[in-house]
Amino acid sequence: MDWIWRRIVLFGLVALLSGLFGMPAAAAPIAASQTCHASADATETYANLRHAPDRWVCEDSGYDIGPPNLYVRFRLTDPAQPRAQSFVTHASPFSTITIWVVDERGTVRFARYKPTSVHHLIAGPLMAMPLPQTPARPRLVAVKIVQPWNKIIASEARLDSAPEGSGWDMSVVVAMAAICGMLVVPLLLNFGFYLVLRRQFVLWHVVMVGLMLVTTVVGTGFVHIGVDPLAGTEVAINSICYCAIAAAGLLFLVTFLENDALSVPVRRLLIGCAPLVFCGGVFTAAKIEALRPWSALGTYFSVSLAIVLIVIGLVDAWRRGSKLVSFLILGWSPTLIVGVYRIGCYVLPHARPTESVVVFQLTIAAEVLINSLGIVIRFLELRRERDIAHARALELEGVAGRDALTGLWNRHSIERRFNDLFHLGYRTMAVIDLDLFKRINDRHGHAVGDSVLKVVATVLGEDGDACAIRMGGEEFLLLLRGPGAAERAERCRRALSTRIAAAVPGLGHVVTASMGLVEHDLSGNLDVEFAVLYSHCDRLLYEAKRLGRNRTMRERLTGFTPDAQVRTA
Repeated sequence: MDWIWRRIVLFGLVALLSGLFGMPAAAAPIAASQTCHASADATETYANLRHAPDRWVCEDSGYDIGPPNLYVRFRLTDPAQPRAQSFVTHASPFSTITIWVVDERGTVRFARYKPTSVHHLIAGPLMAMPLPQTPARPRLVAVKIVQPWNKIIASEARLDSAPEGSGWDMSVVVAMAAICGMLVVPLLLNFGFYLVLRRQFVLWHVVMVGLMLVTTVVGTGFVHIGVDPLAGTEVAINSICYCAIAAAGLLFLVTFLENDALSVPVRRLLIGCAPLVFCGGVFTAAKIEALRPWSALGTYFSVSLAIVLIVIGLVDAWRRGSKLVSFLILGWSPTLIVGVYRIGCYVLPHARPTESVVVFQLTIAAEVLINSLGIVIRFLELRRERDIAHARALELEGVAGRDALTGLWNRHSIERRFNDLFHLGYRTMAVIDLDLFKRINDRHGHAVGDSVLKVVATVLGEDGDACAIRMGGEEFLLLLRGPGAAERAERCRRALSTRIAAAVPGLGHVVTASMGLVEHDLSGNLDVEFAVLYSHCDRLLYEAKRLGRNRTMRERLTGFTPDAQVRTA
């Protein structure tokens, strides 16, 4: 299985890299002779700015969305260029966009657009607005963007020769569609792993891949194939998803690596900051008008924090000798680099803000493929650890400690081996007692009663992460470890009635069982003697009997370190 996934990852990476050769811009762009931009207050008009040349920035940097209005001006002096027929820019929230066109004869036409009237492209995260028609070729196009929420609405603005605008080249569209398909396979695979493994790191990777698929569908414009959300909705979805991916990435880092791969302070730092990282996306999506100029920075700040924390975690795990951290370094490095680049381009005043959508989606796909391979290898390692632990448990059993009737361990055997099993992770104890078992012996004889006890032993012994013991008579004991131990014990108890009825017909009534269960310090900080833990379970079993039988009473015991107690106080 390992070598198959290595070949799948290699093939996927080759396919992704091949997509890099098809990244031209729009199919019909117009190269303006000069492109400038300027910011203005609500009381200022384009006429005011036209007579203030020092207000215009004719470089692809220095964008300012602090004032309520942002102007973009295109000069068209090259007669060899096709006629400009539409204004195209990155899909981003705004209040209104007004476009003025001045043709070669001096004729002026204008058009005004609201978010509901723009055309969203399928081939890219772009929106297009037709230019007002003029008798002659346009020589100047001025665009007024009211209340822009992101600098990219101006930095990626351009003119296009197609009236409806044009998006990515077809090769890029195909590459992005392939990435969407590639994300579905690891998503289903990881979900299947979680059903088998029930480990948190698999769940967090499922969350990451699922959200990556959402951002790919929305961020590439493919969402408009089925629905037509507004640009503000798209940005809100992407902002929340980006920050949720970053937060889930921190938790995946903590849970995926070996137990001792991260130091305690680093582990607590990553877990504690995950909710803060997610809140940045919520801040951007909330669209608080008073904070409009800084709205996009919420997402950039959160992702920046996540990047710093991930690097700290990777370095800490590397220094502590983690074998699994190499998968995360290899898989996450391209995405982290592109993320730093995007954040730097937006925050630095002399840089051109850009989303780098195509490259970013390629790095996401590479991350998913490589980390999915790491999950497969982690899955195999956990299986091996489980098999070794189970083999050791079987070795500890011996033959002398077996109950002659059921083949289970007897009480003397478990009392001698309890400490070893406890430190192997068997920290959940359940005492199970058949209700009114004496009635079976009295009515049907001891042979039938023995058959019932054998069925009970079979049912309790089917859990691979549990040790079943016959304590005497109709009383049994289960020691369990792993995720959902209490729930698994309860399923065993409930299954007894059905299995006994099927295997021993003619009893005349349903055989039920009562159970007392204790989950003892699952974090592993507190030891306990067998007699003490058994006494807790026996007390709970008695309570279950007193309340009417055929039920479970359970408790959880947790130990705290002295330092934790002091901090809590």
